[in-house]
Formats: sequence, C-alpha cells, structure tokens
Amino acid sequence: MATINVGGLATGLDTNKIITQLVALERAPMDILQTQRDAVAAHQTALQTFNSKVLAFLTAVDAVRNGDDVLARTATSSNPSVLTATAGSGASTGTTTLTVLDLARNAIATSANGLASATATVATGSGNFVFHVGSGHDQTVAVDGTTTLQGLATAINGKDAGVTASVVNVGTTASPDFRLRIASKDTGSSNDLTIVTDDTTLAVAVTQPATNASFNVTGFTDPLTREHNTFDDVIPGVTLSLAGNGGPVTVSVGTDVQGVTKNVQTVVNAFNDIVAFVASQSQVTQDASASDHRVTAGPLAFDSTVRTVLASLHGMISSAVSGLQGGVTLLAQVGITTQRDGTLAFDTGKLATALTADAGAVSSLFGGGGAVGGVADRLHDYLTGLTQSGGLIAINAKSISDQIAGIDDQLAAGQRHLDDFQSNLRTTFTNLEVLVSNLQTQSGYITALTNALGGTSKS
Repeated sequence: MATINVGGLATGLDTNKIITQLVALERAPMDILQTQRDAVAAHQTALQTFNSKVLAFLTAVDAVRNGDDVLARTATSSNPSVLTATAGSGASTGTTTLTVLDLARNAIATSANGLASATATVATGSGNFVFHVGSGHDQTVAVDGTTTLQGLATAINGKDAGVTASVVNVGTTASPDFRLRIASKDTGSSNDLTIVTDDTTLAVAVTQPATNASFNVTGFTDPLTREHNTFDDVIPGVTLSLAGNGGPVTVSVGTDVQGVTKNVQTVVNAFNDIVAFVASQSQVTQDASASDHRVTAGPLAFDSTVRTVLASLHGMISSAVSGLQGGVTLLAQVGITTQRDGTLAFDTGKLATALTADAGAVSSLFGGGGAVGGVADRLHDYLTGLTQSGGLIAINAKSISDQIAGIDDQLAAGQRHLDDFQSNLRTTFTNLEVLVSNLQTQSGYITALTNALGGTSKS
C-alpha cells in the first residue's frame, strides 16, 4: 500500500526537509564506506596497469634473451646494383667477394608470325599445340579453325603447367602486330621450355632459354651456379640476391650494433616506465591548510607486493652473473646502471664498445652460455612466474577483488537499511500529520459546540 506524503500540512513542520536530513545522517557510515571502496578500486586499477607494464617489460626482455638476437648481424654489399645481402641468425662476421657472371633467367617462347588482332584465329584446321616445362609431362591444347589468339593463351594458362601465356601487341595501334608470349614462371635450367608440337600458323619458338645464375666466389676455382637469383647457401646465415652482372662485389658481415642497441634500449625504457608509474602512484602528500592536516596517499603507496617486485628486479639487474666466459658479468659493463631515483641509465657508446670488443661475451651476459643463464634468462623466469595465473600479482589482485566484493555487500545491505529507515520515517511523520489533523478537527468541533451551548444559555 502506498504511503501518503502529507508534508507538514497539519503540523506546519517541513517534514520532507527533516526526513532528508535524518536520512543524510543515517547515510554517513555508507559515505565513508563508499570512499573506502573508491580507494580500493583505484588500487585495483593501478595494479592492473602495473601488471600490463610488467608484461611489456617481459616482452622487451625476451627480445634479448636469445644469444642470436644479441649477436644480430648486418650484411652490406659494396655494389647493391649487382647484388644485395641480408644477414640472418648464425651469420659469421667477415668479408666475401663475389663476381656475377650471369643471372638466372626463365624461359620465354614467342610467335614469329603476328596477327591483326587478339581475336584473330590461329589455325586453319584441327590440330594441337603441345609444350612442356623441364622434365614435366607434355601439355596439350587442341586447336581448330575457330581458336583465337587470346583463346589459345587462355587455354595454356588453364593448364596450370608452370607457364604464363599472354598476347602482346609488338606493333602500333595503327599497324597492330599481335604475338603470343609464353614464359616459364621459375628460373633455372630445370625450368626450360620446350615446344613439342605447333599446329598453328604462329610459328612459336623458344627465344630465351632458361639459365642458371653463375658467379665466382673467393675461395672457389670454378664458378658456382644456382637456379634462382636469391639463395642463402653460399655465405652461412646470409641471403644473397643477384641483381645484375658485374663485380667483384664485397659482402661484409658484422654485428648489428644499431639493432642490438635498439632492443636493449627498449628493455631499459620498459623498466623505467614501471619505476616512473609506481612513483607517480605512490606519492604521499599532506594538506597543511586543512585543520586536520589530512594526508593523501597514492593507490600503490602501501602496496608491499609492488615494492617486493621492484626490489627483486633491481637486484637481478644490478647483480653479477657468475659462471660466464669472457669476463662480462655485469650490465654496468655494457652501459646499464641504476640511478638514484631507481630508473636505469643506458650508455649506448659503452655497449657498442663491448660488442666490438667481444660480442660473444655480451651475448652470454644477456642470453647465457651453456648451462649458465644470463640476465635476460633470470628476468624472464621471474617475470613469467610473477604474471602467470597464481603468481604474486594475481594473488594480490584477487585479494583486492575480494575486498571490493565485501564492501559492495556492505553497501547493498546499508542501502536496504537506508530505504527501510526512510520509509519508516515517512510513515511516522505521516501518522503524526494525520493525528494532528484529527486533533485539530476535534478541537474545532468542540469549540463550535461550546460556542453554541454558550449562546443558548444566554437566551
């Protein structure tokens, strides 16, 4: 049944204002609880961001965990117009000289006789056009007096036999001269093209035989050959792409100092991002102007888990790795040092010097050597355990989630109590208004009756 809100009509009291003020007083503990929930939620958000930054740091660390990444190589060619070189994993430093004698080519066959249009017919009667690529099977296309030049090219392509057929106008628009062109898709002598039967009027013949690439390499007396112009089996770990005849061309393979520096800089930046974020979320300030000198703390100011993580990471970064060969056992030896604010400084010149002096030792420092793990290995293991399900961050996050859930339950219960409290107040004040109204009505009746009785006695 709906409660009637009388609103002080009988008593003259502002009952709505009184109820609002009483409810506000009753709500005070809930307001405190809501403030507490907001603080815990801010802590939860900050921890989630912290976790994402830790994961970004793990990704950066993994980029220098493999020794081949630290020993990244770069290859340069003294004449890119003749050949280019790209170094990959396992490339050895040094120089190699090559002279390109001939490029690998595909086979091309063209028609000696031209036609006035692509739709002109190519045969006077029934017959076949037969070809094959390398040692492949004969490919047969039937032709007759209705077969057009374009139709023949389309039928050849439909065989999917390792060739591409096209119609080319070698003449002009005013004086057209359409020819058939057939080209093998792959280079090398094993992809040569053979015209077996030509029952057309085109007189198709091979005009460019397929050939292998031929080149001289220092250390070999006879030229080397390859079926393709791109290959990776001459200089270990290096892919060569031939572009033209010429030489000698020197291919130099060295440590990719710039690439390694970029990866290490990413690690340093990712770590510094964590440190800066934690610092920004851990500030504690006091408001001297407030009467109670109120203290405000950031959401991570008192998070012991975050402090433990940072302390552990700093220890792993600054401590030496024992058991490594080469004498490089500290990150400080390759330019990475810890500053007073907890961030890392990176001297790129020092890393470059270390890579030039002994790239293998630098590789071992990050990626380990033999049974000994490097700095990146121990960071990887710690960060993986830290961020996985059941790890330290996950445990902390669950504790915060449980805390929020508990506060939400209290807020829900408090709201139910507040709703009941407000409803009871309105019922009480409504009953009061009704009572006063009834009393006022009775008082008026009695007054009127008294006045009436008094008038009668006088008469």
